[in-house]
Amino acid sequence: MNRNSPSNSNLQTRDRSPSNSSVGSHKTIDSGLSTASTNLSSTNSRRRNGFLGKIGSGFRSVFRRFSRPHTSLTEMETRILSATTGYSREEVLQWHQKFLTDYPNGYMTRKQFISMYKSLFPKGDAERFARHIFRAFDLDKSNTIDFHEFLMGLSITSPTNSIKTKLEWTFNVFDIDGNGLLTRRECLEIIDVIVRCHLSLQYDTQNSNTEQIINRAKTSMMNIFDTIANNPADILTKTQFIEGCSKDEFISQILAPTANTVLTNRQDSHSNDS
Repeated sequence: MNRNSPSNSNLQTRDRSPSNSSVGSHKTIDSGLSTASTNLSSTNSRRRNGFLGKIGSGFRSVFRRFSRPHTSLTEMETRILSATTGYSREEVLQWHQKFLTDYPNGYMTRKQFISMYKSLFPKGDAERFARHIFRAFDLDKSNTIDFHEFLMGLSITSPTNSIKTKLEWTFNVFDIDGNGLLTRRECLEIIDVIVRCHLSLQYDTQNSNTEQIINRAKTSMMNIFDTIANNPADILTKTQFIEGCSKDEFISQILAPTANTVLTNRQDSHSNDS
């Protein structure tokens, strides 16, 4: 990771004639070249300490992060993870062992995360889905996912978590540019991805009503923008997103599904069959 800067090449004159008449002249030239070389070296040094220095600092920061992989859990960390995820102490340790088996460095890269999702969800556009989900898992925005982040994200799907908790986490999936606000375009993109993923798991083959279900979901999302605070809006805050999705049962089942959730195009699909 440490990159050596190019060595300064010495400027040398070629085949200088030793004639007496030119000795003084050559000494003057040599002196000038030596001064120029010194100035060039000084300038290059300043440049390296400027722009290239910043790049080097970035590399060293990344290197320090990766050179100290979190490959062990203290008892306190295990207890905290158990309390925040709902997994038992034994389950946390088991997941940790499995994580290190697949990712011995103690972290998962974006590429590895996408590869994992593609193997778990071979149907549909798993890569497109994984790119967005990665954003929610990567809590510290380091472009890697360590075990703590992995288990926190995994636990969100637990049936013991409330719809509000799931929607709070899902907000990060929708927030594509990470500015803390959602636009209509962001919501249309993400709801399309999520519904397609649900349907690919729900049906062995392409559902003939896929596009109708997606359009219904998109319409429901746009209704949240149109009705929030009784005024049409072009952006949603996190609070507004959670409030709007919680009130729409169809969207709630898409974003916070239960084990029995089945998406259909029936208007009463969110209701339990009696």
